[in-house]
Amino acid sequence: MNLLIENLNSSMFSYIDINIIKTLTGEFQKEDLESQLVNLYYNKVIIDITAIKNYFDYNYLFKFLSYFEKDKVILLLSGSDIVNSKEFISKLVEEGYYNFTKNVQGINYLLDHPNKLEDVEKFIVKNTFENPLFENRENVDITTINTDEVLEPKNPNQIIIGIQNLTEHAGSTTLMYMMVKQLRVNYNVQGIEMMKQDHVYFRDSDIIPSTSLEELKMKIKALGNKEAIIIDLNDVNGTDVCDTVLYLIDPGMIKLAKLMKSNRDLNDLMRHGKLVLNRSALRDEELSNFEYETKLKIFYNLGLINDRKERLQVIDSLLVKLGFKKQGKGRGIFG
Repeated sequence: MNLLIENLNSSMFSYIDINIIKTLTGEFQKEDLESQLVNLYYNKVIIDITAIKNYFDYNYLFKFLSYFEKDKVILLLSGSDIVNSKEFISKLVEEGYYNFTKNVQGINYLLDHPNKLEDVEKFIVKNTFENPLFENRENVDITTINTDEVLEPKNPNQIIIGIQNLTEHAGSTTLMYMMVKQLRVNYNVQGIEMMKQDHVYFRDSDIIPSTSLEELKMKIKALGNKEAIIIDLNDVNGTDVCDTVLYLIDPGMIKLAKLMKSNRDLNDLMRHGKLVLNRSALRDEELSNFEYETKLKIFYNLGLINDRKERLQVIDSLLVKLGFKKQGKGRGIFG
């Protein structure tokens, strides 16, 4: 009898004819297994990789798998470019997980004919540090990218913008959503929210979550075809992965005073990113006085916006200033 742990690929298992003693459905961490699989005896565990929470992150992946004996694990991999990369498969083999497949026929085969090291050692990528990933780009039939290794050069036509609140609740998620929605008219765009899932309330299929900087780097790698990536960073430092970061400031008196008294190095932030006033009641002609009084250089002054509107000129103006020139064309936005 076998244990089945399934999630996004659960429909595939309806076509498999094997004896299952127990099925877990959903997304899990190792701690969940410890509470749900007490005193359960099984021959093999068949794991849909999407059932492992944060499976893009090696730390989460191998912590989860460590609950099981390695020779009992059969992994059903997803169709993701990351999961099918040479580096991901190489890492599985190096860690001792030899049984992986992309289809149910492979599962049936591996149940009766489990792999040995000699069957999969051909997938091991040698001397990764000396061979940049772009020299080994082809996917194998089944592998992810370790972002501690040398990364493939970024698409030169891609712009990655991070957004981070400097004052509490300054509106980073809503601004990310509006930028994605309006960029979609002219660009192939992807939104990403770090550490939280507030974006689900916008019900936008072009926005996905990410739960770690490691996972973010992997997702950016997989999104090489996107012209624009907009990231709601929350508390994550994204300066290494973003072309620029918009630091949002609500210029209300109390919030601004707290910011000015904080330990944040605002001069350093201005060197590495751009300060944006959000939900601002200031008129543009008042900005010079504001900058003089606060010693802050403001990149853009953004007032209250109606996120229900299909398109707002003030958002398009910000996007044009960030380098998305197509946003200034069409619909008579800029005459």
